[in-house]
Amino acid sequence: MNRILLLLENKKNRDLLAAWLSMRYEVVAATEHALEQPFDVCIVDGPTLDRLWQQIQARKQREQPVFLPVVLITSLSTVDMVTRYLWQTIDELIRLPIEKVELQARVEVLLRARRLSVELKLRNEDLESFFHALTHDLRSPLRAIMGFAEALVEDEGARLSEPGKHYVETIQRVNRQMQELIEALIGFARLGREDLPLQSVELQAVIESCLRDVQEDIQAKQAQVSIKSPLPVVRAQPVLLKMALSNLLSNALKFVARGVRPEVTICAAVVQEVCRIQVQDNGIGIDLENQPHLFTPFGQLHGAEEYPGIGLGLVTVRKAIEMMGGRVGVVSVPGEGSSFWIEL
Repeated sequence: MNRILLLLENKKNRDLLAAWLSMRYEVVAATEHALEQPFDVCIVDGPTLDRLWQQIQARKQREQPVFLPVVLITSLSTVDMVTRYLWQTIDELIRLPIEKVELQARVEVLLRARRLSVELKLRNEDLESFFHALTHDLRSPLRAIMGFAEALVEDEGARLSEPGKHYVETIQRVNRQMQELIEALIGFARLGREDLPLQSVELQAVIESCLRDVQEDIQAKQAQVSIKSPLPVVRAQPVLLKMALSNLLSNALKFVARGVRPEVTICAAVVQEVCRIQVQDNGIGIDLENQPHLFTPFGQLHGAEEYPGIGLGLVTVRKAIEMMGGRVGVVSVPGEGSSFWIEL
């Protein structure tokens, strides 16, 4: 549909534009009540905008996330009067006298932008449907695993050895962690960056939770992990922050030379209301040439046999931190270790 709504107070201009545009588009030349009807582009003049800008803005907001373009036609004498509405309501401005070719070109560009936004909305809806179907399929086996683990504790708990009890507890903990991650991902799928709720987060508590999740790796490698306290309170989204820090800690424990005991130091400092969190390690390091590729998808720099993975960990870190309005980077020397930093 290519429907143009004309909201022009000047009847002569309205009739001339309606006659010319109707050769290519469906045109509605009407009063403000037409704002409730379907249309793809609204063309408005200064006096009408001055009177109806709130209704126009409300209609644009109801259409979101689909783009609903509004074109302002104004004379040089009235452009100052309507400037206060430009940044919130108007997408294009055309000054009188109107050049028909210019007007048609701008209308075509705006119509194309609207069609693309409609297509994007439909694709996002399809993707969200697929995402929900996928997460539903993931939930089912997790519920089964948790159910059998609980049944095992209830029916056989008295006969389980201490290692057996530890294994069951680990299964339950990892299962809960996976369920929390799925729920968080479902929530994030509905959120844009502007809607992401940040809150005050105790960094110490988040890091302690991350360390509990990687405790088995720490014990297996006899790693030494130290935290330089005190750690500050930061503005963040708790699940995203934990996701980022867990990936950095896992990498610090993973990417060490054979036979080397991992040594990891976590510290944080606040300068001018910006908190920089650092995870330092004594790992294999990354040369300067390869550092720009670290935060790109599937950017594995080392052999998969020696260091298993698919190259998405640091991409997850970058995305999580950027969603919170922060930055991430690294300082590294081959053979001497790395210091990954996050700024919030």
